Amino acid sequence: MSLEQHFNKFRENIVGIDAKFETPYGIKDMIYADWIASGRLYAPIEDLMKNKFGPMVGNTHSEASETGVVMTMLYKQAKNIIKQHVNAGKDDCIITEGSGMTGAVNKFMRILGLSIPDQAEKYIKEDIPKEDVPVVFVTYMEHHSNHTAWLETIADVVVLLPEDDTDLVGELEREIVKYKNRKLKIGSFSGGSNVTGVIPDYHKLAEVMHKNKGFAFVDFAASAPYIEMNMHPENKLQYLDAVFFSPHKMLGGPGSSGVLIFNKKLYKSKRPDHPGGGTVLWTNRWNEYAYLENIEAREDGGTPAFLQTIRVALAIRLKEKMGVKNILDREHELLKIAYAEFDKLPQIHILANDKRDRLGVISFYVENIHHNLVVKLLNDKFGIQVRGGCSCAGTYGHYLLHVSKSDSHRITEMINNGDLTEKPGWVRLSLHPTMTNDELYFVLDAIKQIIENIKEWESDYIFDKSVGEFFHKDVPRKTPELFNDWFDL
Repeated sequence: MSLEQHFNKFRENIVGIDAKFETPYGIKDMIYADWIASGRLYAPIEDLMKNKFGPMVGNTHSEASETGVVMTMLYKQAKNIIKQHVNAGKDDCIITEGSGMTGAVNKFMRILGLSIPDQAEKYIKEDIPKEDVPVVFVTYMEHHSNHTAWLETIADVVVLLPEDDTDLVGELEREIVKYKNRKLKIGSFSGGSNVTGVIPDYHKLAEVMHKNKGFAFVDFAASAPYIEMNMHPENKLQYLDAVFFSPHKMLGGPGSSGVLIFNKKLYKSKRPDHPGGGTVLWTNRWNEYAYLENIEAREDGGTPAFLQTIRVALAIRLKEKMGVKNILDREHELLKIAYAEFDKLPQIHILANDKRDRLGVISFYVENIHHNLVVKLLNDKFGIQVRGGCSCAGTYGHYLLHVSKSDSHRITEMINNGDLTEKPGWVRLSLHPTMTNDELYFVLDAIKQIIENIKEWESDYIFDKSVGEFFHKDVPRKTPELFNDWFDL
Protein backbone atom coordinates (compact mmCIF):
# COMPACT_ATOMS: atom_id res chain seq x y z
CA MET A 1 0.00 0.00 0.00
CA SER A 2 1.34 3.43 -0.94
CA LEU A 3 1.44 6.23 1.61
CA GLU A 4 -1.16 8.10 -0.42
CA GLN A 5 -3.48 5.09 -0.08
CA HIS A 6 -2.70 4.79 3.63
CA PHE A 7 -3.87 8.33 4.25
CA ASN A 8 -6.94 8.09 2.01
CA LYS A 9 -8.85 6.26 4.76
CA PHE A 10 -8.22 9.23 7.05
CA ARG A 11 -8.90 11.74 4.32
CA GLU A 12 -12.44 10.47 3.70
CA ASN A 13 -13.37 11.26 7.32
CA ILE A 14 -12.29 14.92 7.21
CA VAL A 15 -15.32 17.14 7.78
CA GLY A 16 -15.66 19.33 4.69
CA ILE A 17 -13.51 17.19 2.39
CA ASP A 18 -16.25 17.51 -0.26
CA ALA A 19 -17.21 21.10 0.57
CA LYS A 20 -18.10 23.58 -2.16
CA PHE A 21 -18.52 27.33 -1.98
CA GLU A 22 -19.53 30.21 -4.20
CA THR A 23 -16.99 32.64 -5.63
CA PRO A 24 -17.28 35.49 -8.16
CA TYR A 25 -16.50 32.87 -10.82
CA GLY A 26 -19.02 30.23 -9.80
CA ILE A 27 -19.20 27.28 -7.42
CA LYS A 28 -15.78 25.82 -6.55
CA ASP A 29 -14.65 22.65 -4.82
CA MET A 30 -12.79 23.60 -1.66
CA ILE A 31 -9.18 22.44 -1.51
CA TYR A 32 -7.71 23.03 1.93
CA ALA A 33 -4.00 23.89 2.03
CA ASP A 34 -3.83 25.97 5.20
CA TRP A 35 -3.00 23.27 7.75
CA ILE A 36 -0.23 25.20 9.51
CA ALA A 37 -2.89 27.76 10.49
CA SER A 38 -5.54 25.26 11.60
CA GLY A 39 -6.41 21.61 11.35
CA ARG A 40 -9.82 20.34 10.28
CA LEU A 41 -12.59 18.54 12.10
CA TYR A 42 -12.54 14.73 11.88
CA ALA A 43 -15.91 12.95 11.69
CA PRO A 44 -15.12 9.97 13.98
CA ILE A 45 -13.94 12.37 16.70
CA GLU A 46 -17.09 14.46 16.31
CA ASP A 47 -19.15 11.27 16.58
CA LEU A 48 -17.32 10.30 19.78
CA MET A 49 -17.79 13.76 21.27
CA LYS A 50 -21.51 13.63 20.54
CA ASN A 51 -22.38 10.01 21.26
CA LYS A 52 -19.83 8.75 23.78
CA PHE A 53 -18.58 11.73 25.77
CA GLY A 54 -21.60 13.99 25.25
CA PRO A 55 -24.14 12.01 27.30
CA MET A 56 -21.82 12.08 30.32
CA VAL A 57 -21.10 15.81 30.27
CA GLY A 58 -21.24 17.30 33.73
CA ASN A 59 -18.91 19.52 35.71
CA THR A 60 -15.79 18.01 37.22
CA HIS A 61 -14.68 18.67 40.84
CA SER A 62 -17.05 15.96 42.06
CA GLU A 63 -16.87 12.21 42.45
CA ALA A 64 -20.30 11.72 43.99
CA SER A 65 -22.55 11.93 40.93
CA GLU A 66 -22.08 9.69 37.89
CA THR A 67 -21.53 12.58 35.48
CA GLY A 68 -19.13 14.23 37.92
CA VAL A 69 -16.98 11.16 38.48
CA VAL A 70 -16.97 9.98 34.86
CA MET A 71 -16.08 13.38 33.47
CA THR A 72 -13.42 13.87 36.15
CA MET A 73 -11.83 10.53 35.26
CA LEU A 74 -12.03 11.23 31.52
CA TYR A 75 -10.42 14.63 32.05
CA LYS A 76 -7.58 13.10 34.05
CA GLN A 77 -7.05 10.34 31.50
CA ALA A 78 -7.01 12.85 28.65
CA LYS A 79 -4.20 14.71 30.42
CA ASN A 80 -2.35 11.41 30.94
CA ILE A 81 -2.58 10.67 27.20
CA ILE A 82 -1.18 14.10 26.34
CA LYS A 83 1.70 13.76 28.81
CA GLN A 84 2.57 10.29 27.53
CA HIS A 85 2.62 11.62 23.97
CA VAL A 86 5.41 14.10 24.78
CA ASN A 87 7.25 11.65 27.06
CA ALA A 88 6.67 13.83 30.11
CA GLY A 89 8.26 12.72 33.36
CA LYS A 90 6.79 12.18 36.82
CA ASP A 91 7.77 15.72 37.82
CA ASP A 92 6.17 17.34 34.77
CA CYS A 93 2.84 19.15 35.18
CA ILE A 94 0.21 19.75 32.52
CA ILE A 95 -2.06 22.75 32.19
CA THR A 96 -4.52 23.28 29.36
CA GLU A 97 -5.29 26.91 28.68
CA GLY A 98 -7.09 29.09 26.16
CA SER A 99 -7.37 28.01 22.54
CA GLY A 100 -3.73 27.54 21.60
CA MET A 101 -0.08 27.99 22.45
CA THR A 102 -0.41 31.78 22.87
CA GLY A 103 -2.68 31.46 25.89
CA ALA A 104 -0.52 28.66 27.30
CA VAL A 105 2.81 30.48 27.05
CA ASN A 106 1.38 33.72 28.46
CA LYS A 107 -0.02 31.81 31.42
CA PHE A 108 3.41 30.25 31.87
CA MET A 109 5.04 33.67 31.94
CA ARG A 110 2.67 34.73 34.70
CA ILE A 111 3.36 31.53 36.65
CA LEU A 112 7.09 32.25 36.34
CA GLY A 113 6.48 35.73 37.74
CA LEU A 114 7.83 37.44 34.61
CA SER A 115 4.67 39.26 33.51
CA ILE A 116 3.58 42.35 35.41
CA PRO A 117 0.98 45.04 34.60
CA ASP A 118 2.46 47.78 32.45
CA GLN A 119 1.24 50.36 34.98
CA ALA A 120 3.59 48.83 37.56
CA GLU A 121 6.52 47.97 35.31
CA LYS A 122 8.39 51.26 35.62
CA TYR A 123 8.32 50.99 39.40
CA ILE A 124 9.45 47.37 39.48
CA LYS A 125 11.88 46.90 36.60
CA GLU A 126 13.97 49.97 37.42
CA ASP A 127 14.64 48.63 40.91
CA ILE A 128 15.80 45.15 39.83
CA PRO A 129 19.59 44.66 40.04
CA LYS A 130 21.00 43.73 36.64
CA GLU A 131 22.01 40.22 37.70
CA ASP A 132 18.43 39.61 38.84
CA VAL A 133 16.91 40.55 35.48
CA PRO A 134 16.04 37.29 33.68
CA VAL A 135 17.38 36.75 30.18
CA VAL A 136 15.48 34.87 27.49
CA PHE A 137 17.13 33.53 24.34
CA VAL A 138 14.96 32.97 21.25
CA THR A 139 15.82 32.08 17.67
CA TYR A 140 15.35 34.42 14.74
CA MET A 141 12.55 32.21 13.36
CA GLU A 142 10.06 32.48 16.22
CA HIS A 143 6.34 33.06 15.94
CA HIS A 144 5.29 36.33 17.57
CA SER A 145 3.81 34.37 20.47
CA ASN A 146 7.27 33.06 21.39
CA HIS A 147 9.03 36.36 20.84
CA THR A 148 6.82 39.41 21.31
CA ALA A 149 5.21 37.84 24.38
CA TRP A 150 8.64 37.62 26.07
CA LEU A 151 9.31 41.28 25.19
CA GLU A 152 6.35 42.17 27.39
CA THR A 153 7.95 40.54 30.44
CA ILE A 154 10.60 41.93 32.79
CA ALA A 155 13.24 39.81 31.00
CA ASP A 156 15.90 40.92 28.56
CA VAL A 157 15.33 39.13 25.24
CA VAL A 158 18.23 38.04 23.03
CA VAL A 159 17.46 36.99 19.45
CA LEU A 160 19.92 34.42 18.15
CA LEU A 161 20.85 35.42 14.60
CA PRO A 162 24.12 33.79 13.54
CA GLU A 163 25.91 34.82 10.38
CA ASP A 164 25.65 31.18 9.33
CA ASP A 165 22.00 30.33 9.93
CA THR A 166 22.87 26.66 10.47
CA ASP A 167 24.89 27.54 13.57
CA LEU A 168 22.21 28.36 16.12
CA VAL A 169 23.87 26.15 18.72
CA GLY A 170 27.19 27.93 18.29
CA GLU A 171 25.50 31.32 18.44
CA LEU A 172 23.78 30.39 21.69
CA GLU A 173 27.11 29.26 23.14
CA ARG A 174 28.66 32.60 22.19
CA GLU A 175 25.77 34.68 23.51
CA ILE A 176 25.04 32.92 26.78
CA VAL A 177 28.51 33.57 28.20
CA LYS A 178 27.75 37.29 28.03
CA TYR A 179 24.98 36.69 30.57
CA LYS A 180 26.76 34.23 32.84
CA ASN A 181 25.96 36.31 35.94
CA ARG A 182 22.20 36.31 35.32
CA LYS A 183 20.41 34.20 37.91
CA LEU A 184 17.61 33.12 35.58
CA LYS A 185 18.51 32.10 32.04
CA ILE A 186 15.79 30.77 29.72
CA GLY A 187 15.97 29.48 26.18
CA SER A 188 12.57 29.45 24.47
CA PHE A 189 13.04 27.93 21.05
CA SER A 190 10.95 27.15 18.01
CA GLY A 191 10.21 23.46 17.52
CA GLY A 192 9.54 24.13 13.84
CA SER A 193 8.93 27.30 11.84
CA ASN A 194 5.38 28.04 10.76
CA VAL A 195 6.84 29.93 7.78
CA THR A 196 9.45 27.60 6.32
CA GLY A 197 8.93 24.34 8.18
CA VAL A 198 12.58 24.35 9.21
CA ILE A 199 13.18 22.62 12.56
CA PRO A 200 16.03 23.91 14.76
CA ASP A 201 18.02 21.37 16.76
CA TYR A 202 16.20 22.26 19.95
CA HIS A 203 17.59 19.34 21.95
CA LYS A 204 21.16 20.56 21.35
CA LEU A 205 20.07 24.09 22.22
CA ALA A 206 18.59 22.66 25.43
CA GLU A 207 21.93 21.02 26.21
CA VAL A 208 23.69 24.39 25.96
CA MET A 209 21.14 25.94 28.30
CA HIS A 210 21.56 23.21 30.89
CA LYS A 211 25.36 23.32 30.74
CA ASN A 212 25.02 27.01 31.61
CA LYS A 213 22.51 26.46 34.45
CA GLY A 214 19.56 27.60 32.37
CA PHE A 215 16.19 26.23 31.36
CA ALA A 216 14.97 25.09 27.94
CA PHE A 217 11.44 25.58 26.61
CA VAL A 218 10.19 24.57 23.15
CA ASP A 219 7.26 25.96 21.15
CA PHE A 220 5.82 23.04 19.16
CA ALA A 221 2.81 24.99 17.85
CA ALA A 222 3.61 24.47 14.15
CA SER A 223 5.23 21.04 14.36
CA ALA A 224 3.17 19.16 16.97
CA PRO A 225 0.82 17.60 14.37
CA TYR A 226 3.73 16.07 12.47
CA ILE A 227 6.71 15.13 14.65
CA GLU A 228 7.64 13.21 17.79
CA MET A 229 7.84 15.46 20.84
CA ASN A 230 10.20 14.11 23.47
CA MET A 231 10.76 15.98 26.71
CA HIS A 232 13.22 13.38 28.01
CA PRO A 233 15.53 11.98 25.33
CA GLU A 234 18.37 9.55 26.09
CA ASN A 235 20.90 12.36 26.43
CA LYS A 236 20.17 13.57 29.95
CA LEU A 237 21.38 17.11 29.24
CA GLN A 238 18.95 17.51 26.34
CA TYR A 239 15.72 17.27 28.33
CA LEU A 240 13.10 19.98 27.92
CA ASP A 241 11.96 21.90 30.98
CA ALA A 242 8.73 23.00 29.29
CA VAL A 243 6.83 22.55 26.05
CA PHE A 244 3.76 24.27 24.68
CA PHE A 245 1.71 23.67 21.57
CA SER A 246 -1.59 24.31 19.76
CA PRO A 247 -3.58 21.11 19.22
CA HIS A 248 -6.13 22.98 17.09
CA LYS A 249 -3.59 22.64 14.28
CA MET A 250 -3.96 18.85 14.37
CA LEU A 251 -6.44 16.89 12.31
CA GLY A 252 -9.43 16.62 14.63
CA GLY A 253 -8.08 19.37 16.87
CA PRO A 254 -10.14 22.54 16.20
CA GLY A 255 -12.02 23.50 19.35
CA SER A 256 -9.29 22.21 21.65
CA SER A 257 -7.28 24.11 24.25
CA GLY A 258 -3.64 25.11 24.28
CA VAL A 259 -1.24 22.80 26.12
CA LEU A 260 1.55 23.69 28.56
CA ILE A 261 3.70 21.01 30.20
CA PHE A 262 6.53 22.01 32.53
CA ASN A 263 8.74 20.69 35.31
CA LYS A 264 7.37 21.46 38.76
CA LYS A 265 10.74 22.83 39.87
CA LEU A 266 9.85 25.97 37.88
CA TYR A 267 6.78 26.59 40.00
CA LYS A 268 7.38 29.10 42.79
CA SER A 269 4.00 30.84 42.95
CA LYS A 270 2.35 31.38 46.32
CA ARG A 271 -1.01 31.86 44.64
CA PRO A 272 -2.68 30.47 41.50
CA ASP A 273 -2.69 32.46 38.30
CA HIS A 274 -6.50 32.34 38.42
CA PRO A 275 -7.65 32.03 42.05
CA GLY A 276 -11.18 30.73 42.33
CA GLY A 277 -13.31 27.65 42.34
CA GLY A 278 -11.35 24.42 42.19
CA THR A 279 -8.09 25.97 43.39
CA VAL A 280 -9.00 26.36 47.06
CA LEU A 281 -8.51 23.80 49.83
CA TRP A 282 -10.65 25.77 52.30
CA THR A 283 -11.88 29.28 53.18
CA ASN A 284 -13.73 30.73 56.16
CA ARG A 285 -15.74 33.81 57.07
CA TRP A 286 -12.67 35.69 58.35
CA ASN A 287 -10.94 35.92 54.95
CA GLU A 288 -8.62 33.05 55.79
CA TYR A 289 -7.96 30.46 53.11
CA ALA A 290 -5.57 27.85 51.76
CA TYR A 291 -4.88 26.71 48.21
CA LEU A 292 -4.45 23.18 46.97
CA GLU A 293 -0.86 21.92 46.90
CA ASN A 294 -1.22 19.96 43.65
CA ILE A 295 0.00 22.30 40.88
CA GLU A 296 -2.24 20.94 38.16
CA ALA A 297 -5.31 21.40 40.37
CA ARG A 298 -4.45 24.84 41.75
CA GLU A 299 -3.76 26.17 38.24
CA ASP A 300 -7.05 24.85 36.88
CA GLY A 301 -9.38 27.45 38.37
CA GLY A 302 -13.05 27.56 37.56
CA THR A 303 -14.75 25.03 35.33
CA PRO A 304 -11.92 23.17 33.59
CA ALA A 305 -11.65 22.88 29.82
CA PHE A 306 -12.54 19.20 30.09
CA LEU A 307 -14.15 18.78 26.65
CA GLN A 308 -11.39 20.80 25.01
CA THR A 309 -8.75 18.66 26.72
CA ILE A 310 -10.52 15.44 25.75
CA ARG A 311 -10.45 16.68 22.16
CA VAL A 312 -6.68 17.20 22.44
CA ALA A 313 -6.27 13.58 23.56
CA LEU A 314 -8.42 12.31 20.70
CA ALA A 315 -6.47 14.34 18.13
CA ILE A 316 -3.26 12.91 19.56
CA ARG A 317 -4.63 9.37 19.33
CA LEU A 318 -5.50 10.07 15.68
CA LYS A 319 -1.98 11.35 15.04
CA GLU A 320 -0.54 8.21 16.60
CA LYS A 321 -2.87 6.05 14.51
CA MET A 322 -1.70 7.75 11.31
CA GLY A 323 1.90 7.24 12.45
CA VAL A 324 4.54 9.95 12.74
CA LYS A 325 6.93 8.18 10.35
CA ASN A 326 4.12 7.85 7.81
CA ILE A 327 3.21 11.50 8.25
CA LEU A 328 6.76 12.73 7.66
CA ASP A 329 7.43 10.34 4.78
CA ARG A 330 4.22 11.37 3.03
CA GLU A 331 5.00 15.05 3.51
CA HIS A 332 8.42 14.50 1.93
CA GLU A 333 6.73 12.86 -1.07
CA LEU A 334 4.50 15.90 -1.46
CA LEU A 335 7.40 18.31 -1.00
CA LYS A 336 9.32 16.52 -3.74
CA ILE A 337 6.40 17.02 -6.14
CA ALA A 338 6.02 20.67 -5.19
CA TYR A 339 9.70 21.49 -5.54
CA ALA A 340 9.91 19.80 -8.93
CA GLU A 341 7.14 22.03 -10.26
CA PHE A 342 8.22 25.23 -8.52
CA ASP A 343 11.74 24.83 -9.90
CA LYS A 344 10.25 25.23 -13.39
CA LEU A 345 8.87 28.67 -12.50
CA PRO A 346 11.62 31.31 -12.26
CA GLN A 347 9.08 33.94 -11.14
CA ILE A 348 8.60 32.11 -7.84
CA HIS A 349 10.93 32.68 -4.90
CA ILE A 350 10.69 30.13 -2.09
CA LEU A 351 11.73 31.32 1.36
CA ALA A 352 14.67 29.38 2.82
CA ASN A 353 14.80 27.46 -0.44
CA ASP A 354 18.20 26.03 0.48
CA LYS A 355 16.60 24.12 3.36
CA ARG A 356 14.43 21.48 1.76
CA ASP A 357 14.46 19.07 4.69
CA ARG A 358 11.45 20.56 6.40
CA LEU A 359 7.85 20.16 7.43
CA GLY A 360 5.29 20.30 4.65
CA VAL A 361 5.06 24.06 4.38
CA ILE A 362 6.32 26.24 1.54
CA SER A 363 6.17 30.02 1.74
CA PHE A 364 6.88 31.91 -1.47
CA TYR A 365 6.33 35.14 -3.31
CA VAL A 366 5.85 35.78 -7.02
CA GLU A 367 7.72 38.55 -8.79
CA ASN A 368 5.55 41.62 -9.40
CA ILE A 369 2.38 40.09 -7.92
CA HIS A 370 1.15 41.02 -4.45
CA HIS A 371 1.04 37.98 -2.18
CA ASN A 372 -2.52 38.67 -1.09
CA LEU A 373 -3.69 38.90 -4.69
CA VAL A 374 -2.24 35.44 -5.33
CA VAL A 375 -4.13 34.17 -2.27
CA LYS A 376 -7.37 35.81 -3.42
CA LEU A 377 -7.10 34.42 -6.94
CA LEU A 378 -6.35 30.93 -5.66
CA ASN A 379 -9.55 31.19 -3.62
CA ASP A 380 -11.82 32.78 -6.20
CA LYS A 381 -10.63 31.06 -9.36
CA PHE A 382 -9.74 27.64 -7.96
CA GLY A 383 -11.27 27.18 -4.48
CA ILE A 384 -7.82 26.74 -2.91
CA GLN A 385 -7.39 27.78 0.73
CA VAL A 386 -3.93 29.19 1.51
CA ARG A 387 -2.76 32.14 3.59
CA GLY A 388 -0.95 35.39 2.79
CA GLY A 389 0.94 37.80 5.02
CA CYS A 390 3.86 37.47 7.41
CA SER A 391 2.46 34.41 9.28
CA CYS A 392 2.86 36.21 12.62
CA ALA A 393 6.62 35.95 12.23
CA GLY A 394 7.72 39.48 11.43
CA THR A 395 11.26 39.12 12.77
CA TYR A 396 11.88 36.05 10.64
CA GLY A 397 10.30 37.87 7.72
CA HIS A 398 12.84 40.67 7.99
CA TYR A 399 15.59 38.08 7.74
CA LEU A 400 14.03 36.07 4.90
CA LEU A 401 13.17 39.12 2.78
CA HIS A 402 16.35 41.06 3.60
CA VAL A 403 14.45 44.09 4.94
CA SER A 404 16.86 46.79 6.09
CA LYS A 405 16.29 48.83 9.25
CA SER A 406 15.61 52.00 7.26
CA ASP A 407 13.10 50.24 4.99
CA SER A 408 11.49 48.62 8.02
CA HIS A 409 10.99 51.97 9.72
CA ARG A 410 9.61 53.53 6.55
CA ILE A 411 7.12 50.64 6.09
CA THR A 412 6.06 50.56 9.75
CA GLU A 413 5.44 54.31 9.65
CA MET A 414 3.14 53.75 6.68
CA ILE A 415 1.37 50.95 8.56
CA ASN A 416 0.96 53.15 11.63
CA ASN A 417 -0.71 55.71 9.34
CA GLY A 418 -3.16 53.12 8.02
CA ASP A 419 -1.41 52.25 4.76
CA LEU A 420 -0.46 48.58 4.35
CA THR A 421 0.50 48.91 0.69
CA GLU A 422 4.15 47.98 1.23
CA LYS A 423 3.78 45.60 4.16
CA PRO A 424 5.93 42.61 3.19
CA GLY A 425 4.57 39.10 3.05
CA TRP A 426 4.34 35.82 1.21
CA VAL A 427 1.97 33.07 0.21
CA ARG A 428 2.06 30.08 2.57
CA LEU A 429 1.13 26.71 1.12
CA SER A 430 0.59 24.00 3.72
CA LEU A 431 0.85 20.41 2.60
CA HIS A 432 -0.71 17.58 4.59
CA PRO A 433 -0.37 13.80 4.38
CA THR A 434 -4.08 13.51 3.55
CA MET A 435 -3.60 15.65 0.43
CA THR A 436 -3.59 13.59 -2.76
CA ASN A 437 -1.03 13.92 -5.54
CA ASP A 438 -3.76 15.08 -7.94
CA GLU A 439 -4.84 17.76 -5.49
CA LEU A 440 -1.32 19.07 -5.18
CA TYR A 441 -0.79 19.10 -8.95
CA PHE A 442 -4.04 21.08 -9.24
CA VAL A 443 -2.75 23.64 -6.73
CA LEU A 444 0.60 23.95 -8.49
CA ASP A 445 -1.07 24.35 -11.88
CA ALA A 446 -3.35 27.03 -10.42
CA ILE A 447 -0.31 29.03 -9.30
CA LYS A 448 1.15 28.69 -12.79
CA GLN A 449 -2.10 29.91 -14.35
CA ILE A 450 -2.13 32.97 -12.09
CA ILE A 451 1.37 33.89 -13.22
CA GLU A 452 0.39 33.46 -16.88
CA ASN A 453 -2.91 35.39 -16.65
CA ILE A 454 -2.22 38.01 -14.00
CA LYS A 455 -2.57 41.01 -16.31
CA GLU A 456 -6.10 40.00 -17.25
CA TRP A 457 -7.25 38.69 -13.90
CA GLU A 458 -5.96 41.49 -11.66
CA SER A 459 -8.24 44.01 -13.39
CA ASP A 460 -11.22 42.45 -11.58
CA TYR A 461 -9.84 43.44 -8.16
CA ILE A 462 -9.52 46.55 -6.03
CA PHE A 463 -6.80 46.92 -3.39
CA ASP A 464 -7.78 48.32 0.00
CA LYS A 465 -4.60 49.74 1.49
CA SER A 466 -6.14 50.02 4.96
CA VAL A 467 -6.26 46.24 5.31
CA GLY A 468 -3.77 45.18 2.64
CA GLU A 469 -6.35 42.97 0.93
CA PHE A 470 -7.86 42.64 -2.56
CA PHE A 471 -11.62 42.58 -3.16
CA HIS A 472 -13.54 41.73 -6.31
CA LYS A 473 -14.92 44.91 -7.82
CA ASP A 474 -18.38 43.44 -8.53
CA VAL A 475 -18.96 41.52 -5.30
CA PRO A 476 -20.03 43.17 -2.02
CA ARG A 477 -17.73 42.50 0.92
CA LYS A 478 -18.88 39.94 3.44
CA THR A 479 -20.14 41.19 6.81
CA PRO A 480 -20.94 39.26 10.01
CA GLU A 481 -24.65 39.91 9.52
CA LEU A 482 -24.67 37.85 6.30
CA PHE A 483 -24.02 34.75 8.43
CA ASN A 484 -26.76 35.32 10.99
CA ASP A 485 -28.85 32.41 9.71
CA TRP A 486 -25.96 30.00 10.41
CA PHE A 487 -26.93 30.38 14.07
CA ASP A 488 -30.58 29.49 13.62
CA LEU A 489 -31.68 26.46 15.66
